[in-house]
Amino acid sequence: GEEVEIPVKDLAPGDIMIVRPGDKVPTDGEVVDGESHLDESIATGESVPVYKSTGDTVIGATINKEGRLRVKATRVGGD
Repeated sequence: GEEVEIPVKDLAPGDIMIVRPGDKVPTDGEVVDGESHLDESIATGESVPVYKSTGDTVIGATINKEGRLRVKATRVGGD
């Protein structure tokens, strides 16, 4: 259960990432705990932040606006 910081290139599918407020989501994944609004404008063009909670998918490079999320990596690197 220890948190360690690793380079994005070392992420593997199934790894759990902590995404804090203001952080960029490192890679595509699924929220396993927490709730927040994400700025997905870079990926979808949607200008209004989108609510995300447990079970929702998230897109890499989007920005977490306020809550702390635990996200399971589903696609990494060249996947």
